[in-house]
Amino acid sequence: MKLLLFCVSLVSALPAVGSDVRVSLQDGTQKSGQLQALNDRVVQIQSEGQLQEIGAAEVLQLEFQGNVSGSAAVQTSGSQRVYLRDGSELSAGDIQRTANEIGLRSVTVGDLRIPAGVVSALRLQAEGPTFGEQWATFRQRESEKDLLIVVKRDGTGLDFLGGIVSSIGAESIEFLLDGEKVPVPAGRVYGVVFGRPAGEKAVVAGGSRLVFSNGDVLRGSDLRIAAGRLQIVTTWGQSLECGVEHLLTADLSAERLSYLSDLPVLREALLAADPGGSLLDGLVDPETQQRLFSPRRDRVLQGSSRLRLRGREYQRGLCVHSHSVLSWALDGRFESLELTAGIDDEVAFNAAAGHSVRLLIRADDEVLLDRLISAHDQPVPLRLMVAGRSTLEIEVDFGDGSSVCDWLDLADAKLWLARQK
Repeated sequence: MKLLLFCVSLVSALPAVGSDVRVSLQDGTQKSGQLQALNDRVVQIQSEGQLQEIGAAEVLQLEFQGNVSGSAAVQTSGSQRVYLRDGSELSAGDIQRTANEIGLRSVTVGDLRIPAGVVSALRLQAEGPTFGEQWATFRQRESEKDLLIVVKRDGTGLDFLGGIVSSIGAESIEFLLDGEKVPVPAGRVYGVVFGRPAGEKAVVAGGSRLVFSNGDVLRGSDLRIAAGRLQIVTTWGQSLECGVEHLLTADLSAERLSYLSDLPVLREALLAADPGGSLLDGLVDPETQQRLFSPRRDRVLQGSSRLRLRGREYQRGLCVHSHSVLSWALDGRFESLELTAGIDDEVAFNAAAGHSVRLLIRADDEVLLDRLISAHDQPVPLRLMVAGRSTLEIEVDFGDGSSVCDWLDLADAKLWLARQK
C-alpha cells in the first residue's frame, strides 16, 4: 500500500479553494479564473460567474497567481537540500542515509524515505553566497564514484574526495576511501554527489512538474487538485498530499514537449570565455572560467536567480555565455523548437554600451538561425522547425569582439514532440 503523507503546515492559511490561476493551453491561448478541480480528464475553473471545463490534454501549465515566490516563511524552514535524478529538488532537514534509502524531512511534503538510487546529490549545509557556484559545478561533474564535498580547513572554498558514502548520520558521514572506512565529521561536509555507473543514461521524467514558492521542485504523475489540496504520485511510487497555498506552477506539458534544460546533451563546451583571452588571461585560471561561465540550467550563470528578461521571470531555460556550444539528439522525435532569446536582466544594465552576442542554431549542420542579439534589444521569440532532424546544436559566440554582458537567456526553451500519425 502506498504511503500517504501530508504537507507540513508552513504558515497559517485558509484552504486555497478557488485559487486564482492562469491556464496556458496548447493552442497558445490562456484562460484565467478560480481553480475548482484538476484531474487526468479535465480542469475546471470559475470565470466570470461561469464554470468552464477544459480538457486536460489541452493544458500545458497552471500558474497560481495569488502565491508569492520566495516566501520568507518557507525559505527559513530547511537548510539542507536533496536533488533527485528525475529533476526534483526539495528543501529538507534531518537527512540520514542507510544502505538502501535516504530519509529526510521535506519542508514541502513532510517525512520521506527515498530509494538511494533515485537521489543524485545532497547538500547538507545552508547554501549561502560563498559556495553556491562551486557546489553547482560539483553537481554537474560526471563520476562513477561518490564525491564527498568538504569545506576547506581555511574556509576559502570546497574540495572533494572520491569514494563510497556508506552512511550519513547527524554527527558523521561514513566514507569508504580506497577500501578503508573513514568517519568524517558532519560539520566539515558540505554535501555529497552520488556516482553514476558509466554508460547509465540520464533520467528524462514525464508526468507533472510542480514548483513551490521556496524553489522546491517535485515531479510525479496522477496529479489531482480539489478543495485546495493536491495529490500526486512521485516517480518512485509514493503518494503525497499537501495544500496548494505555496504552489507557484503546475506544468503538465511533459507528454507534449521537452524542455532543453531537462534533456541530456550530446555535447556541452565552453570554448572560450573571452575573445583572445585579452581580459581574463592571467586573472582567472581555466578551471575557474569553466565554473563561472559554463551554461546553466533554469538559473543565471552566477548565483541562484531565475532567468529574467525585461522584468519577466522564467522558470525554465538556459543561460549561456559566449563562446559556448551545446547539442542534443533529436532522433526525429520533435516538430519544432520554441524559445525567447535575450540578454539577462542581471547584466542588461550595460545596454547603453550596445554589447551583443551571436546566436547560431543548427539542425543536422543546416543553419536555421544566425542572429546578433544585443543588451538593448527586446526579447526575441523564436520558433524553428526541426521535424525529421537528428541533432540540434546551439552556439553562442562573441558578437562584438567582447564578452561583456554575454549572458544570453534561452528562456522557456522547449522542443514540441511530433504529432503521432
